[in-house]
Amino acid sequence: MTKLVEQLINERDNKLAGSLYYRTQITFSYNSNHMEGTRLTEDQTQQIYDTGSVFAEQGKPIYVDDVLATVNHFQVFNYLLDTVEQPLTPEYTIKLHQILKKGTKQEYNPRFNYAGFKQLPNQIGTFNVINTTSPKETPGKVASLFKQWEKETAANLANFAKFHRDFELIHPFSDGNGRVGRLLLFKELCRRNQTPLIIEDVNKPYYLRGLREFENTPGYLVDTLGLEQDKYQGLINYFYPE
Repeated sequence: MTKLVEQLINERDNKLAGSLYYRTQITFSYNSNHMEGTRLTEDQTQQIYDTGSVFAEQGKPIYVDDVLATVNHFQVFNYLLDTVEQPLTPEYTIKLHQILKKGTKQEYNPRFNYAGFKQLPNQIGTFNVINTTSPKETPGKVASLFKQWEKETAANLANFAKFHRDFELIHPFSDGNGRVGRLLLFKELCRRNQTPLIIEDVNKPYYLRGLREFENTPGYLVDTLGLEQDKYQGLINYFYPE
């Protein structure tokens, strides 16, 4: 286990307020969920983490699934820290997705195949659509991607970017693929002793461009991930200046 992961787990277990773990939980949950359409603000995300409650802003409704998405992301991040050294398998990825979607409407809707891979075709985006792997081919594609990744020894960011893009191109679940993919990216960077990263919602256009244009211009995604990696390294330096 890397020193960073040990620090995050120690901060979690000792319930250290204002720590790197605390900042990571709130920032990661807010940005990754907001990128996928949840309507809670970062302040509301922090309220949920701090108090288990949330206040509406200016009369705007609060949706139960948005709250569940936030709480579940806190839980799945904890699971990720505890299992960071595990190799990637289809079963591991399904477990992340199961925690992420627990209690939401999708758990009870057969169309979404809770705790399993997609059964209906899906795509990335509404305009400039990116086609994804068919449901029939998905289990094999996921297994093949992870098998190849476990053989990968290079630690440069371009390899992580390609892995992330390949996972998103499969899009193995009916929903939650972006969130699961970003969790896997954080985990694998930590596992291989690299600085992890959190993609901010404000950079979503650049992130999506990077995924869409990766085949021809991989530098778009690599540069976006590098920017976010530098930001997280800045947080590490702030909390652990030594």
